[in-house]
Amino acid sequence: RGAMDRGLEGARRARAGDSPPPAGGPAGVAPTPGRAGGGEPMDDEDEDMADGADDGGGDAAGAGGDRTRQTSPDRSALTLISHSGQPVYAVAAHLDPSTGSLTVATGGGDDRAFLHKVVPTSSVAAAATPPSPPASESKQLCKRSDTVSSLAFNAEYIDPNATGKAGRKLAAAGCYDGTIGLYDADTGEEAATLDGPTDVEFVAWHPKGGTVLLAGSTDGTAWMYHTPTSRCLQVFVGHESGDGGGGGGVSAGTFTPDGRFALTSGMDGTLRLWAPKTGVCKHVFRLIDQESEGGGLTCLAAGGGPDGQLAIAGGEDGNAGVVHLKGKKVVAKLAHFDGSAAAAQGGGGGGMDVDEGGDDVVLPRSVEAVAFAPPSVNCHWAATGGVDGTVKVWDLTHGSGQLRHACRPPASAEGEGGNVDTGGVTALRWHPSMAVLLASYADGAVRVWDARDGTLVDVLTGGHDGSMINGMDVQFAADGKAIVVTAVDDGSVKVFESDVGVAMERAAEERRAQLQEAEQQKVAP
Repeated sequence: RGAMDRGLEGARRARAGDSPPPAGGPAGVAPTPGRAGGGEPMDDEDEDMADGADDGGGDAAGAGGDRTRQTSPDRSALTLISHSGQPVYAVAAHLDPSTGSLTVATGGGDDRAFLHKVVPTSSVAAAATPPSPPASESKQLCKRSDTVSSLAFNAEYIDPNATGKAGRKLAAAGCYDGTIGLYDADTGEEAATLDGPTDVEFVAWHPKGGTVLLAGSTDGTAWMYHTPTSRCLQVFVGHESGDGGGGGGVSAGTFTPDGRFALTSGMDGTLRLWAPKTGVCKHVFRLIDQESEGGGLTCLAAGGGPDGQLAIAGGEDGNAGVVHLKGKKVVAKLAHFDGSAAAAQGGGGGGMDVDEGGDDVVLPRSVEAVAFAPPSVNCHWAATGGVDGTVKVWDLTHGSGQLRHACRPPASAEGEGGNVDTGGVTALRWHPSMAVLLASYADGAVRVWDARDGTLVDVLTGGHDGSMINGMDVQFAADGKAIVVTAVDDGSVKVFESDVGVAMERAAEERRAQLQEAEQQKVAP
């Protein structure tokens, strides 16, 4: 398999020292209450319904090499069960602000995709003891001939004045059989099937109107479609196709926030800027030297910096490259992996790979997630997450990139002695208005970090320690609460609700109490 989803079917486990999970039973529900236009894009002048929730309370079977497993509490508001115990690799969510209903799409190793409708808990049910979980319905969208690897909704990009096909809310499902299914996000009805790529690694919607879709493939190409007409608008050719063993090609992609350009990262170590109208590659950023360093780029984000022209790509070499798109230059190389620090901590959270002879220890290096802080938080901040289990917050104010914090759970934070083995970081998401980062991990938990000082403020556990979170999407309610949806290796999908503001206040109170206690111990006779 390729690139960003090499974690599918085991590559991330290989880097993190984990073994594949057994075919597992589903996790249960913990009933605790609780993301313009419509035409073709830009000019490049300058450039049958079934219940999907399980009310049981069972624990999921976990995966993992030498990681010690403990059963964690299930803090999820809801567990969605549809994939017959097979790993869920992809998840996308959309929160309707007018109704509070949540739509979730999931895809997995059972070659199927599902659409789940989650209705918020009523006030009567929420007041019950114990409170009732939200109601949900699920519908199978498709049964493909290979893994469903990527999902995306276009709802947030649709022009509210658009009509007909241009105003249709869609879910796109990319599959390893080379097809992309388009489905009505309200009914689950199939709208179209697009083909052309080999294995589909990612799907991403155009931000102006949500009618143009970008998809990347392990064959080194990226394809752009006009979804109302199911027409292929462009094929971007330039990335090398990979290592010949199923790993390579285009690993991640997106459009720039203004919609004028497409951006792709590849396992050839390059980040490429494309003119959608002509298909011309406007610039190639060579972030990893294939002759001296090797390895590819695994993840990508755009829209950083005061002018929104920064992009960041994480690599298998343990670094993240930051580029300025308009200036066409590399502005920073962020050294996420610190070999000396990782060795001192016993390899970090991601575990270690040992060769067959048992002599050489290879520390995990790859950067698996990157994200820019929104301008409302700090336009100069970026975050990286790696298979070493560390989240790092960087300040790009002065160009070169200064490390602000390395976020690692303190040994006492989760009731464990010694180093907390979280496994690798699999996804990152910034809060839209608070200096808060949400990170999903290979140990099955989502951790909430205060980006101002690197403090751990909350841990969302799903009762399935050791089962990797393969994907995470986060939607934010008007009151700032985070609705976190995770795709888990044990075949479950967990829905959490986190009041981030309350968690921040609670963590601050705990820090003040700890400081007071420390001061009292100093003056005690």
